[in-house]
Order: sequence, then C-alpha cells, then structure tokens
Amino acid sequence: MKNSIKVDELRKEKEKLEGDRTALNERLQAINAERERIIQQMTMIAGALQTLNHFIDKIDPEVDLEDEIDLPPDESHGPGPDEEK
Repeated sequence: MKNSIKVDELRKEKEKLEGDRTALNERLQAINAERERIIQQMTMIAGALQTLNHFIDKIDPEVDLEDEIDLPPDESHGPGPDEEK
C-alpha cells in the first residue's frame, strides 16, 4: 500500500509540474509577443526621429563650433568700443 501512495503522490506532483510548465510556456509566448511589439514600436520611433532630425537640419542647420564663419559686416550700427570711429 505504501508503494501506491508514493506513486499517487508522484503522479499528482507530475500533473502539477506539467500544469506549471504549460502556464509558463503560455506566459513566455505572451512576453515574446509583447517583446516583438516593443521592438516594432522602437523601430518606428527611431524612423520618426530620423525624419524629424532631417527636417530640423534642413530648416535650422546646426553650426559646427570648429568651423569658421565669415559674417558680412553689419553697417546698421556704429563701431564697437574696441573699434576706431
């Protein structure tokens, strides 16, 4: 009789573990599906950012601080304090 009780306990434990495994597989599939959705959203956001950066650079290009810029003289005001009159 002791053998049958042990076998019954083992079978119950096996059923419990199989149920746990099934639940974890379902959860893993849901997580993987969510992961794929997030990757797709990240890709779309990266594309949108790239497009926005392109438009921003066309409208208001950034100036490299290392570049020299020749500005035309502004004749609308007089000489500055360090300039001759």
